[in-house]
Amino acid sequence: MDFKIRENREPGGGGRLLREREVHLQLMQQGYNNREASRIAGINPRTGKRWRNGWHSPPTGKPKPPITVQAPTSEPSRYLREADRIHIADRLRPADSR
Repeated sequence: MDFKIRENREPGGGGRLLREREVHLQLMQQGYNNREASRIAGINPRTGKRWRNGWHSPPTGKPKPPITVQAPTSEPSRYLREADRIHIADRLRPADSR
């Protein structure tokens, strides 16, 4: 993983921890527990728990839902792509009809 803990550890609001949030949630999806994922991402375990479960409902206004990360679909698909199908069809075609 090419993640590096940020050098400036001063509190700075939620907008500055976007990369840490992504890394924490990816680690959680990989099977790490909250404490380990928080340690690797360099955040407080309570922050990781809050990201995973969502914020507590405020006394007024709407409650904030849990944050989810949409993982890119870079894993191999169950189905063949069109280019793969054409390659297989070309290889299966008899040699005399080429």
